[in-house]
This record gives sequence, C-alpha cells and structure tokens, in this order.
Amino acid sequence: MNSPNEPVPTPESTATTPTRPRIGRAVGSKNSAMQDRAVRTREAIIAVAARHFDTDGYGHTSINTISGSGKFAKGAMYYHFPSKEAIAEHLISDWNHTLTETISEALAASSSITAGEKLTAIFMSLAQRIGEDTNLRAGMKLTLEPTIDNGAAFARWVDAISDIIETAITTCELADTPTTHRLAWNLCAGTLGAANASGTLREDIDLATRIEDTVTAHLKSTTA
Repeated sequence: MNSPNEPVPTPESTATTPTRPRIGRAVGSKNSAMQDRAVRTREAIIAVAARHFDTDGYGHTSINTISGSGKFAKGAMYYHFPSKEAIAEHLISDWNHTLTETISEALAASSSITAGEKLTAIFMSLAQRIGEDTNLRAGMKLTLEPTIDNGAAFARWVDAISDIIETAITTCELADTPTTHRLAWNLCAGTLGAANASGTLREDIDLATRIEDTVTAHLKSTTA
C-alpha cells in the first residue's frame, strides 16, 4: 500500500527510458580516420623534407620546395610544422633518440668486450641505420647546420663517445695520448663527413664500409 505522501506510480514513470538508436558510422571512426590521415601527411612531409635536406642541403631547401615536391597544400604543411626549421628540429630529435639508444645498447653488452669493440659496434650500428634511413641521415647532417637551433647536437654526440673513451683511458684499455683524447671528435666528424662525401661522389662503395674504414683507422692508433 502506498504512503499518502508518495506519488502513485504511473506507466510513464515506471517505463525504462528508451535508448535512441545510433544511425550511420560507428562512434569515433570518423575521427580515427582523420587522425590516421593527419599522421600519414605529417610523416610524408618529414620524409620529403629529409630527402631534400640530405641531397640538396638545408639552405637550398625551402618550404615551397617541400610542398611542391610532395604536392602538399601549404595549409596542411603549416598545420603540422610552423616552419622549415621545425621540421629540421624534429629530424634532429629523432637522430638524438637513435644515438642514445645505440650507445645504450652497446654499453649494455657483455662486460668482456673491449672499449674498442664497443666503439666499433656503436659506429657500425649507426652506419647501418643512416645508410638505410634518409630521415636519420638528414637528422645527423643537420646537427652541424649553423642556421638552426640544433641544441648543440653534434657536441652532445662527441661528449657521449668521449665518456666511453675517457673511461677506457682510465682503465688502460686505450693509450693515454693526445690522439686518443681527440678520438671521439674524429670518429663523429669522420662518420658525418663520410655521409656527406658518399652522397656527393656516388661511389659504388657503400656508406657502412666507408665508416668502418674510418673507425678502424682511428682505433688502430689508440690501442694501448
């Protein structure tokens, strides 16, 4: 029996509110498709820019060159990157990440390998990656581009390799000589130089072989 203060239930109040049927595409699918397209466009812009930075140089590549070569609308380009420099900074960031990852992998290897073997592993891994990946090769070259804020990326590369070498000098794995103390700069500059020269000369010898020759030559003079 209902209380005098309680309203009498009606069919409308007891009925379950019907769920309005959804019509058309599944929820979120349109947004997902748009996001996927945006990601593809962004990656394509980076790839086209990297190709021109690698072959033509940063200074000879303009936003018009990138948009024309990739057939990108200017609006789409500026949506993803406000400037040519922003694309370059992205490529440098990817290079920095790859460098850190490569060095970490080498240092995590068996403690029984020598400093020379670690250095060889680092530079051969980098050689393989930049030989196959234009984005990474362009990012590496951009670390010495003076007209952009590259975060002193080349100096950071040299410093990271120097840490390995200085430790090896302390433990007498490498000779304590002026040449050895210059080894990090020589290895990094030699790798970058080989990448630039390889693209210019178009020789049959691959980039990895050129870099291996450079690393081997420098390490020979530093073994204790």
